[in-house]
Amino acid sequence: MAADAASRPTHRRRWWLVACAVAYAAALGIVLLWPVHVDGEGGLFPSRPILTFLEGFGIPAWASYPWVEFGANATLFAPLGALWVAAARDPRARDVATAASVGAAVSVAAEAAQGLFISARTVDARDVLANAVGAVLGAVAIVALDRALGRQGVAAAASGRLPADQPR
Repeated sequence: MAADAASRPTHRRRWWLVACAVAYAAALGIVLLWPVHVDGEGGLFPSRPILTFLEGFGIPAWASYPWVEFGANATLFAPLGALWVAAARDPRARDVATAASVGAAVSVAAEAAQGLFISARTVDARDVLANAVGAVLGAVAIVALDRALGRQGVAAAASGRLPADQPR
């Protein structure tokens, strides 16, 4: 009975990680395999409002678009890095490097699929870099959260248990 009670938080944590990973994979697949540029005509996320906002500060669209696109790509892959490291029993710096590799590999596969099967999409090595950076940022956030929560870390927070010295 006690062993069963002790395993519940781990089971609950795994269930949430799997559920989040499935939802994220579905959303990522939609974005990466959308038939046209996701920020262009017919895309999911028009970039014009962001560029107009930046133009209000005197930044021309031609200068800001690459940065907005880079930031959007990094943001898209941050959950991948976060989920990768959150799945580790004891998140460490090496998991951040692995998350970067996984992010880059998924990105290369997506760019290859876009280049081979979606003629309206553009293959760009900068996207791979931005996606890997995003995975690193997501992974670093989880490692930092794990350290901030102490020895019990993310596993305790995900299960609803906090270390004894942490306020509830």
